Order: sequence, then C-alpha cells, then structure tokens
Amino acid sequence: MNKNPIISEAIILAAGFGKRMQPLTLDIPKPLVRIMDKPIIYYILKELRNHNIKKCFINVHYLPDKIIEYIEEYKKLYNCMEIIVVKENIILDTGGAIKNINNKNNEKPIIVINGDSLIVSKKSTSPLSLLLNNYNFTKMDFLLLLDNFKNSIGYYGKGDFSFSNKNNPSKITRNTNTGLAYTGWQILNPQVINHVKVQKFSLNYCYDESINNSSFWGIMNTEKWLHIGTMNALNEANKWLENNNK
Repeated sequence: MNKNPIISEAIILAAGFGKRMQPLTLDIPKPLVRIMDKPIIYYILKELRNHNIKKCFINVHYLPDKIIEYIEEYKKLYNCMEIIVVKENIILDTGGAIKNINNKNNEKPIIVINGDSLIVSKKSTSPLSLLLNNYNFTKMDFLLLLDNFKNSIGYYGKGDFSFSNKNNPSKITRNTNTGLAYTGWQILNPQVINHVKVQKFSLNYCYDESINNSSFWGIMNTEKWLHIGTMNALNEANKWLENNNK
C-alpha cells in the first residue's frame, strides 16, 4: 500500500502556552514538562530517531529560549537528526505554523506531532511505523492516528472523527459526539497547506477541504495514548508509566 516519496521530515507543534497546566507551565513550556524524569519532547524525538527521520522542525512561541536551550543540549547527545527551532512572533495556529515552516519548499509528505501527545509502545508496532506503513501519497492528503480513548490518559472529550467503513485505514469524517479521538499524530501532504492564502489558520480548515475531496483518512492506534494537557493527566501518566516499567 505504501507508494510514497521517502518521508524523512517531521514537525513538532510546540508553541502553545500550556495554560491548563499552570502553575507548572509558568516557568517552562509544556513540551519540557517531565515524564519519568525526561521532557515530553524527548520521547517524541526518540520515536523520530528510531525511524531514521533526518530533519525535525519545532515551532516555538511561549518561553522559546527554554526549548532552544534544551534542543542545543539534546543535539550534543544525539546528532543523527537535524533539528531546527522556528520562532513564531505571533501564534499562527496549527495550519499557519506548518505553512510557515514548510515555506513551499517541500512538497513531500511530512509527519506532524503535537508536542503534548505521547504514544507508549509495548508491542512491535509503534505509532510512527503504523502511520508510515499505511500512508498512501496517491490517495491521502491526511492520515490521522485515532484512538477510541477508553484506555487513554488525559483525553476528556467525546471524539473527533468516525471511520467511513470497517477498513483500517479508512476514509474518515467528523463525529464530535461518539467518534474516535485524534491523538495529535499524523502524516500530511503539505501541498494542501501551502495553497491557503492567509497566514494564521487552523488545520481544521484543511481537514474540511480534505473530507470534501475524499482524501482524509485515519488509522487506529493500538498502543497507550497519553495526552498531557492538564496536571491530572500528568500525574496519571507518571503513575501509569511507573506501574508499567516504562
């Protein structure tokens, strides 16, 4: 099924204020909040390293120097991947951030990961391999990693999307009542971002276009999803990881 150009670049979205995690995030940006003594972003970068991703962009806005400082130290330990931190003077939202980073220079598919989302792999199939092995450039503008969120930590919504059929992966459509949750991990075709005329916009705009064009797909996550958006979620995540020896 995999008929792609080689996917070798990723974006970690890390510009948010983390207001729901105050007072902890008054001094550090949320991607540097520690899980089992390491920042959240460390685990995301590790997953990218494990899949030979050659270049990673990280967008920053809130307390940017702290992320820049951490990445400089990180690169001294792990130099197998080029990491570029991109400052946003104003918050550009998810779509605007990707467009700003991509800058129309790259038309190949790219991995995009939210900086507060972890997938803990205990089986042979990691979240990134699941996306990479099932993304099809000829059919998909987006492939989102979805979760039924029954066993997740930190997600308190009612779902985001539903599969169009029983296949996995499958085309998906919006369902905010009884749907599956979007984990914050995806592969996308940057061409659908580049054509948007405004500077600041949400990826939801592109999602709706993609749904109309039948190029919006999802695949089910098979591992433990930790959405670190609140202090309760952080505490639950640390407790779960301690109990599961991760």
